[in-house]
Amino acid sequence: GLYLFKDSDKINILEMGFGTGLNAIITSIEAKKYNLDIKYEGIEAYPVKTEELNALNYAESLDFNAIETNLFKKMHETEWGVYCELTPGFALKKHQILFNEINIENQFDLIYFDAFGPRVQPELWTEEIFKKLFLALKEKGKLVTYSAKGSVRRAMQAVGFNVERLPGPPGKREMLRGTKHVDGSEC
Repeated sequence: GLYLFKDSDKINILEMGFGTGLNAIITSIEAKKYNLDIKYEGIEAYPVKTEELNALNYAESLDFNAIETNLFKKMHETEWGVYCELTPGFALKKHQILFNEINIENQFDLIYFDAFGPRVQPELWTEEIFKKLFLALKEKGKLVTYSAKGSVRRAMQAVGFNVERLPGPPGKREMLRGTKHVDGSEC
């Protein structure tokens, strides 16, 4: 989704559900390709343990080179709550808080909403949470999520997002992208 921001070389990203760091490492690889300057913040209430990460063996299964493997390791070793410049053009700050504890306004260009699905954690897919995320985005900011459930789309629309269904990544039929338009315009 970074190609959406080709007009800007500085992008502030928030990931709801930092988890294994997979979205963060893929974003850093893409950012380097497009020569982007990324400030990436991840929210995670329950950090993944080192042994769980090692068992996933992403570096081998995703064919990371030595630099990417080292970067992935550094993402999990960084201190919580402080920005850490991991590579030129990619800074990471992780927050160990619950989703409903975020209180940010007009700060992000892009939000990855990567929580466990609505069936598993319905409390994370509410209008209350989406309202916080709407406020956290800058005007024309985008929120993307792999859930394409009607209830999720309706919750996003109810708080003001202009929502589109898009083809999903491998393994997902569809995904949703919400765009923030404060003035209600569609352009």
